[in-house]
Amino acid sequence: MSFTMKEGGFGVGDYVAFGVLCASSCAGGVWYSAMGSRNKAIVDIKDYLLGGKAMSTFPVAMSLIASYVSGVTILGTPAEIYNYGTQYWLVIVGVTLSCVIVATVYLPVFCTLRLSSSYEYLELRFNRHVRAVASVLFLLDEVLFLPMVVYVPALAFNQLTGFNVFAVGGAMVAICGLYTVLGGLRAVVWTDSVQTGVMFIGVMLVAAAGTLAVGGVDSVLGIASESGRLELSNWSFSPYERQTGWGAVVGGFLYWTCFNSVNQTMVQRYIALPSKRQAITALAIFCIGAILAISLCVWCGLTAWAAWVLGGCDPGGVPLVGDRLLPAFVTYVAKVQHLPGLSGVFLAGVFGAGLSSLSAVLNACALVAVEDILRGWLRLRLKPLTEGIIARSVTAALAVVSVVMLIVIKKLGGVLGVATALSAIAASATCGVFTLGMSCWWVGPYGAIAGAIAGALLAGTVSMGTQTAAAHGLRAPPLNMTMECASNARFSFNNTIDPSTVFPLFRLSYHWIAPLGLIATMTVGAIVGWFFDKRDGTKMDAELFTPVVWRLLPAEAHNNCGMIRRSMNTKDVDVPTPCAPLILGQIPDKIEMNGETSR
Repeated sequence: MSFTMKEGGFGVGDYVAFGVLCASSCAGGVWYSAMGSRNKAIVDIKDYLLGGKAMSTFPVAMSLIASYVSGVTILGTPAEIYNYGTQYWLVIVGVTLSCVIVATVYLPVFCTLRLSSSYEYLELRFNRHVRAVASVLFLLDEVLFLPMVVYVPALAFNQLTGFNVFAVGGAMVAICGLYTVLGGLRAVVWTDSVQTGVMFIGVMLVAAAGTLAVGGVDSVLGIASESGRLELSNWSFSPYERQTGWGAVVGGFLYWTCFNSVNQTMVQRYIALPSKRQAITALAIFCIGAILAISLCVWCGLTAWAAWVLGGCDPGGVPLVGDRLLPAFVTYVAKVQHLPGLSGVFLAGVFGAGLSSLSAVLNACALVAVEDILRGWLRLRLKPLTEGIIARSVTAALAVVSVVMLIVIKKLGGVLGVATALSAIAASATCGVFTLGMSCWWVGPYGAIAGAIAGALLAGTVSMGTQTAAAHGLRAPPLNMTMECASNARFSFNNTIDPSTVFPLFRLSYHWIAPLGLIATMTVGAIVGWFFDKRDGTKMDAELFTPVVWRLLPAEAHNNCGMIRRSMNTKDVDVPTPCAPLILGQIPDKIEMNGETSR
């Protein structure tokens, strides 16, 4: 049986499986919306946005996975492997390295200060205007990313059932928005846990059934090797090649670090845990889960390629294929293996991944709008009831925007590259500002804002330029095929525009956009800070800096250790005792004894 990329269809068993799994995955969110927060209802904004800072480790870890591993990963990665080979799989090395850096550089600072929002740190280290700039960048980033999260499940549903993409996207947003608006972080985290499990079940079943459909593991690896798809040896330094070892490892490492370290979606979950040890445990589980999810999707891409080659290389499946690859392959496997319901389970997994990512982002945006924009920048102190209504209104508004933006997303290229390129704009600049704050003690507000603007402008220009070039027909050529497939004269690849006519920066691989923005932010910020910022003694507190640079800090920073945290406590701010106090255990607070200062 040939794999044609035109497969589709949804049977009764598929609808039953899809309905049962989706209903069960959303049940937790609905329960928390109706019952879980009933005691505190709408008036406790802290409980709504941070889950009382008393969440359990495993559900938070599952929610961390759900925050990143969305339908973009599930549909985009197999298509990337099908077109360009397994070089992308090396991104798991970058994932691992990024988790180590997050745990040692960034997490100790957040766990010590125990803030409500990651961007609150920027006000403590710089001023409220820097906090506002980073908050706006985050909201911009999510406005660009949210439509991708909605589009992918809607695309899969359209491929399998024929339902309109916009109708499916609207229904998805309505379901997710309901329990996110009403239930807050508790509803999001517990629902994410179930939806992440459904996602893994769906992808594992497709990977296993697909492997059996094409003759087993040896058959998949043999065909991939013969056709050049099993490739991990391209270590070219050219930034114009879509997939290289350096791009996947270095570019992936910096992109994931930008996303995992200071992004409010992730930090909100770290600080929802009672201790630093639990936060690191959750991060480790996230790392393992992300690697497993990426690896499963890579394998699905290889099995789809093997199915196409074994089926005679039907013209419908010739590279470059789009993001409809995996839904079509699932239908193909279900028919070959006689597995009614497989398409329903798979689609429930894609929907679960999309819903969990969507709810995570919506809840984080609500927190940033209230804590960073309303309270932090505008200095407004409203009644808890009013703040709760505003937080929910922001969630609802962003949900509507994500549906409207589907019109734009449909005109762009493969979702994996598009999502990475767009989210790199704000993520790289924001991560650069935090890194400047935590490591460069000479940088003040001028350096931070100048660096953020420079990084965002450069990354934004390159990202938009690459997407514009792609929309006009610029594509990276796919890897070669087997001789039998290549002998078909109908298989040819031609760019509709000459790559040499495109501005060089607009031909960069999407892997390098985040590193470019990060480097620009830190370079400009460090230089401007050195020449124009004056050292503010009230900001020289060692707890505001990562422990990695503690030995390099001025003596003033060590003398003021804990000063800002104590001042927040005296202002009656809800800051619990620091978790696993890495810094406090080394340098106790100064104590006045008989008129003398002891340490």
